Amino acid sequence: MIKNEKQYGVTKNNLKKFQDAIRVISESSSSKNPLLLKLQIDSIQSQIDVFEKEIEMYEGLKKGKIANISRGFEDLSCGIIESRIAKGYNQKQFAELLKTSEQQVQKYESENYSNISLKRLQEIVVVLDVDVDATFNFSKKRRFAVSDFLAPQGVDTIEIRNRIRSRGTTVSMCR
Repeated sequence: MIKNEKQYGVTKNNLKKFQDAIRVISESSSSKNPLLLKLQIDSIQSQIDVFEKEIEMYEGLKKGKIANISRGFEDLSCGIIESRIAKGYNQKQFAELLKTSEQQVQKYESENYSNISLKRLQEIVVVLDVDVDATFNFSKKRRFAVSDFLAPQGVDTIEIRNRIRSRGTTVSMCR
């Protein structure tokens, strides 16, 4: 994810280097194994695709072409950074609005906001003027690990089946 103008420039430069690498490999392909050549080009193209996607996202955010970002809780930090970019704030401007230093915002972003307090998160949401929705889903069933059902030495498979059934799970055992 591109978080600032410096990273944007580096990513654009890397994109050009990777595109040039494909041209060089393709031009010198006559003496190489075709399978090896295809693997090299495919791996480089894969990284080019990542660069292009990141650049497209960053440019879309900067130009105001992206109005809504849907992120799960595990991607909250990306949503904060994308919202900052979409609002047109660089890290220095954002720091001023949060009444902190630019270095602190850089640290937050380098750590993907993993060490901020809930209070700080609320301040960030207010400064960015964004709506954040949280959904808590309590309907997920507990997942069992095989180790939950391992029997102590000397317990037969009937006992294991009974343990599994006692937890509300159906089981059929091959004999």
